[in-house]
Amino acid sequence: MYKLLFPFIMCGFLGLSQSVDLDRLGKAKLFDYNGSLSANGVFYEGTANRQAFTYFLNGNLNFNIGEVYNVPFSFAYTNQNFDFSSPFKLNRLSISPSYKWITLHIGDAAMTFSPYTLSGHQFTGVGVDLAPPGPFKISAMYGRFLRAVEYNVDEPNQQTAYLRRGFGLKTSYAFDQLDLGLIFFKGFDDENSLREPFPTELGLTPKDNAVVSLSTDVRVKEKINIRMEYAISGITEDVRVNDESEGKGLLSFFLNENITTNYTNAFNASIDYSMGNGTLGGAYERIDPNYRTFGAYYFNNDLENITVNASQTIFDNKLNIGVNAGLQRDNLDDSKASAMKRLVSAINLNYTPTEKLGINGSFSNFQSYTNIRDQFDYINQTNELDNLDTLNYRQISKNANLGINYTVKQTETRNDRAHINLVYQDSNEEQEGKSIENSGNQFYNGSASYALGYPQQSLTITVAANTSYTKTGETDTGLTLGPTLGVAKQFFDKKLRSNFSASYNTSFTNGEQQNQFYNLRLGGNYAWKEGHNFTLNILSLFRNTVQTNTTDFTTTFGYTYTFGRGKKNNVDRPPSSFGQSPPQNDLLTFRYRDVVYSGTPSEIKQQLQNVLQQSRYEQLPQEKRAELDQMLLEMEKTSNPERLKDMAIALLEELHRFEELNKIKE
Repeated sequence: MYKLLFPFIMCGFLGLSQSVDLDRLGKAKLFDYNGSLSANGVFYEGTANRQAFTYFLNGNLNFNIGEVYNVPFSFAYTNQNFDFSSPFKLNRLSISPSYKWITLHIGDAAMTFSPYTLSGHQFTGVGVDLAPPGPFKISAMYGRFLRAVEYNVDEPNQQTAYLRRGFGLKTSYAFDQLDLGLIFFKGFDDENSLREPFPTELGLTPKDNAVVSLSTDVRVKEKINIRMEYAISGITEDVRVNDESEGKGLLSFFLNENITTNYTNAFNASIDYSMGNGTLGGAYERIDPNYRTFGAYYFNNDLENITVNASQTIFDNKLNIGVNAGLQRDNLDDSKASAMKRLVSAINLNYTPTEKLGINGSFSNFQSYTNIRDQFDYINQTNELDNLDTLNYRQISKNANLGINYTVKQTETRNDRAHINLVYQDSNEEQEGKSIENSGNQFYNGSASYALGYPQQSLTITVAANTSYTKTGETDTGLTLGPTLGVAKQFFDKKLRSNFSASYNTSFTNGEQQNQFYNLRLGGNYAWKEGHNFTLNILSLFRNTVQTNTTDFTTTFGYTYTFGRGKKNNVDRPPSSFGQSPPQNDLLTFRYRDVVYSGTPSEIKQQLQNVLQQSRYEQLPQEKRAELDQMLLEMEKTSNPERLKDMAIALLEELHRFEELNKIKE
């Protein structure tokens, strides 16, 4: 027990040394509160296998004492059914009170210490962040990471799990030119938490985990910044085994060691150098095979990354250039039958020659090499036929994007904008230096829009056209094209915001028409009095295919009530207008699963739409597509670049999660 309590004894000792500043009490309103309640419902009628009616209830409440102490409270509830069971709770209850530099996390919470220790894993318990004025910072947590879930023979897809608890401590100290950090995390299963027997085929065993991480951040003359982190994780795969390990490990003081105990390491270092109007940098990362901790859901491991990057702004800040290149390899311990190397390069350009014209482009090239069988086999082959089963495989993926935004007219009465976006994606596979027949895939997409804005009438009319073409090998596998008309209008002193869009798309395969889609959307948002907000969105999708004709009808309505002092009212929020692009200097660049997304917010949204139009997602169920479309609509209302980036990654994660679930079901 003393092993488990040691970090928290240290935390308590350090916490007692802090003082509480009560000078704001008595100078501000003693008690205040604010919050909101919202209810949303979705009616659905169509051919998809989904509930006819679903509802979502959300609420949050924040109490403030003397403007120095906050106690937030939130809840969420839904009747949505899920197709799989999980030991993670889907409905959450959390409270995060704060007092100046002290923040508590009570209930269902998630904290992040570092990528290699505790990283966003939800737990039920308590956590604290202490950030007093000065160089010293400390965070700590304790809670339940997994509930005990007994094996149920009637639900084979249910995930059986031991009760898992954990605690962690993070400390850091900032010197003048140097920051030092130390992290400790401990996770452990209760071997007595499962009483019902379960099949040994599940491979489920009670485990124990301890992680220690050291980090440093060095600043040299305000131009050079060096960051490093080293983490070691020890995991005992089965604490019930009595056979002792051959020797004590580095974390044996905190870990229940036996012959099933393994230690793995993770290390990363980066350097950035500021020069002129740009930066030059490089990074190195190495994660041992099978590295993981109980403080994260998923780890990329068995990889080594070497990257370099540079960015520069020239021509009076009109042209911004960003270049990235990297090399990644796996099979670090030579235990796999195959090894892969991946070469990554990307360039991003953003050019604004005038206030009216903005041009941005990006190009990325990903090459991965896979070799099966050891090089020793090549050295000892006696003739060219010996190693015909040897695989020397290379995959090449190229992505290019060009976007042009032009303000045609901008006056008090008119605001006209034109936008063109072109996307090209190409992938090819080679074996033994030769292209594999029919392995190449090319995807082309082009879209153009023209928005007529009438600011005095709060009216925007947009006409757009979109086309995409897919080719596999020598076969034309898909051509999709169609127009879109959108209208956005505000009424009653901008209290009522309405929008309507109609689109038509048709697809062809090998020159023959296959599908026709008619899409009608009608939406509205009304702010009534102070704090009341009503929303209504109607979607009708008519699909004509070679086999059948179907109709899907979805209605989403919601009500939000905001109360208390300091509440936010959406009446004065700028309207969401079709085709109007945010400022051109809000250039976003991020990578998700080896794909680089870059451009202005409107172009990022278009790139995500292009992803959903790829042929690999043609069989996406309508309810999932409607959910992703709704996420895109929410992104249309967002102008904050960082918020947009988070929403884009969330959409891609949702799409990837759906793909993974389908693989499991198959």
